[in-house]
Amino acid sequence: MYDYENLKKDIECINPITTEVTVIGKSVMERDLYCMKMGRGGKRLLITGAHHGLEYITSMFLMKFAGEYSSCLLADRKMRDFDVRKLFCAVTLYIVPMVNPDGVDIAVNGLDITNEYHRRLISMVGLHSFRKVWQANARGVDLNHNYDALWHRTVEKPSPTLFGGDYPESEPETGAICSLIRRIHPDMLICFHSQGGEIYYDFDGSAEKNSEEIASKMSCVSGYKKASPEGSASYGGCKDWFIREFARPGFTVEMGRGVNPLPESCLEQVYGENAGIILTGMKELL
Repeated sequence: MYDYENLKKDIECINPITTEVTVIGKSVMERDLYCMKMGRGGKRLLITGAHHGLEYITSMFLMKFAGEYSSCLLADRKMRDFDVRKLFCAVTLYIVPMVNPDGVDIAVNGLDITNEYHRRLISMVGLHSFRKVWQANARGVDLNHNYDALWHRTVEKPSPTLFGGDYPESEPETGAICSLIRRIHPDMLICFHSQGGEIYYDFDGSAEKNSEEIASKMSCVSGYKKASPEGSASYGGCKDWFIREFARPGFTVEMGRGVNPLPESCLEQVYGENAGIILTGMKELL
């Protein structure tokens, strides 16, 4: 299964001609938070994956996308009928493939009782079947509820999911994403999650006027349903904060269908469904 060590190996294989790799921060357990920058255009699109531990298939998808995009650029060929050379010159992609490496590691590999972070985590949340339920980071904070967007609705204590932290941006992972956003001022944000086959484009009725139209185009290329989030999906998230703070198009894509964690055998299918979403977002920025 795809964990942080697999991500590092894939990062090392990225072609430096097309891609600049930087570290935008550290996780609770001091793992690097990687960001891949591709393009030289004035428009900026930020893409994130694996806010949640069980959703590591989103990281696999983003690394596969970066690899194909790079290969098409070097070969000067189209990608799914999109002119990637034109996109590369007009739009700069920033891809953070694994926002929550600690949570992914827990979800994939379970707990190590010799690890001080894991022992502390057990003392806070008790014993769980961590591989089956763990979405949070190494402090029991659900990173996609740790953003300042109706944050107060989240649960009140460390948990496998839905705890929003002691205050918005309390976690180093969300702090790194917010700092990146404040620095680069993206024109659009796409956050990939799993699962459900839906595209969320609104937050609290404040979506930009063209967001629904863009979501409709993303729906056409993916087969996913355009939707407004409900319940716990409607607050505290990265997309929610971005829309509230910057008043620009932001999207949460729930890739695939089934039960988390989606098996790696789903990768080809979800790749086929979601690669066009990114390319469509880029085209809309031209």
